[in-house]
Amino acid sequence: MTVTHRKAPADSTIQVAATVVTEPGVLYQCDSCDSDITHTIRIKCAAQGCEEVDLCPSCFCSGKEVGQHKAWHGYRVVERHSYPIFTVDWGADEELLLIEGLILNGLGNWAAAAEHIGTRTAEEAETHYREVYQNSPNWPLPRLDLKFDVDPEIFHSQKKERIATMRSTALELANSTSIPKPALTSGPTNHEVQGFMPGRLEFETEVENEAEEQVKDLEFGLVLEYGGDQQPVPDPPPVPDASASDADGKKDDEADASADTTLGENEESGPTPYVPDPVETHDSMTLKLTLLDIYYEKLDRRAEAKAFIFDRGMLEYKKWQAVEKKRSKEDRDMINKHKPFAKLQTAPDFEQFINGVMQESALRARIVELQEYRRQGITTFADAEKYVKEKRLARNATYRDTSVDRGLHHHRPNGRLSSVPPSQDSQSQIFDSQPIQPAPLESNAKPHTTGRRIPAPLNLANAASLHLLTPAEQALCSTMRILPKPYLIIKETLVSEFAKRGGNLRRRDARDLIKIDVNKTSRIWDFLEAENLLVVKNPSTTTGTNANANTTS
Repeated sequence: MTVTHRKAPADSTIQVAATVVTEPGVLYQCDSCDSDITHTIRIKCAAQGCEEVDLCPSCFCSGKEVGQHKAWHGYRVVERHSYPIFTVDWGADEELLLIEGLILNGLGNWAAAAEHIGTRTAEEAETHYREVYQNSPNWPLPRLDLKFDVDPEIFHSQKKERIATMRSTALELANSTSIPKPALTSGPTNHEVQGFMPGRLEFETEVENEAEEQVKDLEFGLVLEYGGDQQPVPDPPPVPDASASDADGKKDDEADASADTTLGENEESGPTPYVPDPVETHDSMTLKLTLLDIYYEKLDRRAEAKAFIFDRGMLEYKKWQAVEKKRSKEDRDMINKHKPFAKLQTAPDFEQFINGVMQESALRARIVELQEYRRQGITTFADAEKYVKEKRLARNATYRDTSVDRGLHHHRPNGRLSSVPPSQDSQSQIFDSQPIQPAPLESNAKPHTTGRRIPAPLNLANAASLHLLTPAEQALCSTMRILPKPYLIIKETLVSEFAKRGGNLRRRDARDLIKIDVNKTSRIWDFLEAENLLVVKNPSTTTGTNANANTTS
């Protein structure tokens, strides 16, 4: 079975306003030849698993088989139920389409239900449902005992006249100039802040969003604890009467019998609904009032949060984002650090406070900079600018040298890569920058110099592998600002290469072998020669010395 539900056309406003549906909302097609069988008799398969197969009479007579459907399956003949059952002017097919349209689109959506029927307007659908179903004595069912003696030809002719009238109305509406505008689509959360409803000034998810869950099922009984002018009066005690004792006994028996009958009827009808205690106790009242106090506190926090958002203008998200992008990272970090104080101040006071903190931070940074100039003996802004430029050049040169040293640290003497990365201490020491000490000035000299300043010695107190160096090597590394590990690698590389070449390693070859500053390479070469480490030992001499030592012993 091919069932097609009509969809609203996405055309212009004029076409939507002028469209009047005159066909049912459900269209049936033959599963074999795809012909329209909505208004004709159709054959429906009755076999299990093929209930959705519909065929036209011609395909059924030809023995067409579709999918799992076979020609020998059972079948049912589905006719058009175009005859009245509840009212004279409504057919059974229209009744079924009305109920189906309300089930699909919801009760009260008469326009969609009328469109699903195809031959009725929204006013006719609503009026028919209220008269036949709601006002029925058998509500929610209509009256099922009605019978109508209506000629089918007359009934069909009336239906055709009604459809023709609807079509003519549609044409008149299309030619008219006054076309009603379509209803605006509700978009309560259409805002740059997701979840905010500007028309209601509310959020889809509020602060303390589950506050109502604790009090939504609270019920109060009769409260007598606080007094009042409507306190119930207790009934007076009954006066016993000996003459009426027998009659009372009979009445009691009848009352017990009637109570048992009523109890049996209630048990058969189903469980009775829960009824709260008629009188509230002190403990129950205290608990419920405490829950209400907690709920009111949550509402206060919710109102404070919303007032904070509205007063600060936080709903203008794009504006705040543009302002944040103009600030530096340090300013953003400082503002985020002081944001908790915003709840304790008004919006103007907090803005003034933040501006003061940022101004204080800028002044402190400027003071530190001026104090450094004072320590370096700089007295003019021109000298300060030149000092900053030279300091930047020195830092860049140091970074290049330490980068090469760190690269050597990853290589073994044979050229293979080392799997041990540099330690965190060595990395921190590489980028350790000490203030540059100026050269001593003569008495009649100007405060500034044009030559490059000598960098201060490197502090190796916390450097790794410092214990592997001699005091002379420690002084050399501190002066040249080289860490112990890179120095040991350079030393091992030069000594092993010198021995491998049999003493034929020159200073120029060492400069090509060690890719660092040539001045540092030359100083390390001179130091190793002074320490007698670049000496090739003769094997024969070593053997003879050992033999003499054995003879002497």
